[in-house]
Amino acid sequence: MNRDLFDIDESLHLADGRHLAYRVYGWTAGEPVYFFHGFPGSRLQAAMLHGPATRAGIALVTFDRPGFGRSDLAEAPSVDSVIPDVADLADHLGHRRFAVIGASCGGPYALATARLMPHRVSAVGLLAGMGPMNRPELRTGQLPLLRALFGLARWHPWLASPLLALDWALFRSQPERAVRALASMLTAPDRLLLESDSLVRHAFAADLAEAYRQGIAGALGEARRIAWHSAPSLRGIEAPVHVFQGGHDRHVPPAMGRFMAERLPRAQLHFCEDEGHLSIAVNRFDECLQAVLART
Repeated sequence: MNRDLFDIDESLHLADGRHLAYRVYGWTAGEPVYFFHGFPGSRLQAAMLHGPATRAGIALVTFDRPGFGRSDLAEAPSVDSVIPDVADLADHLGHRRFAVIGASCGGPYALATARLMPHRVSAVGLLAGMGPMNRPELRTGQLPLLRALFGLARWHPWLASPLLALDWALFRSQPERAVRALASMLTAPDRLLLESDSLVRHAFAADLAEAYRQGIAGALGEARRIAWHSAPSLRGIEAPVHVFQGGHDRHVPPAMGRFMAERLPRAQLHFCEDEGHLSIAVNRFDECLQAVLART
């Protein structure tokens, strides 16, 4: 079998004894691009992007953050504390330099990787990347349920347990039904995508079911990390950053994308008026990939 063209799903044994589950989509020997999944999510989220990754000839590397999927839970109080796992994975795969793309709540991790590993990250792409959560004016258009979830997680994560436990029960037992229920909370571009593209719908359901494989402990830790994501974390990022923001996004309101594009020194805003939160990650992935790889 040609190992240049099929995805790899493996686990890395880290120095502290944990296991880090990772997957490589597309051409495994191609130019590396690291993809950071959303919340809740897992390495399987990038399955929706396997086709574009293959056509582009890249190795799309993704991994489960602590407590999600098959990655062991870890004491990771901040977004920055997860980034050593990225360095270990890149060392293991022999990737000295790579681009990074963060979707939704994966955005803060993509930015942190660029800030903490400046000599290894060539460019950053944000697909509906979550912005600072300490600026109330940026969250006014956010779904009330998300404002409540992250508000509880910021100070008392256990108070968010009932919300996440309901999510866990639905996605582990009836993932397709759960996606339909979730679609009712999404804007028109996202609903249209889920209704019209069965591959995306099935991949999305499988990803969320995998995210809760170990229960809700990983999601609780993640919610707290994202809740404390703040504007100062945008400082010191010198890599080019391409901010793809949807005009119909209520998970990451347009104000967040504009704010990050204004604050990051080498940022470019790609405002997509007709896209939502999920649709932008699928429909604009090719464009984002070209941007971070500086291809014309």
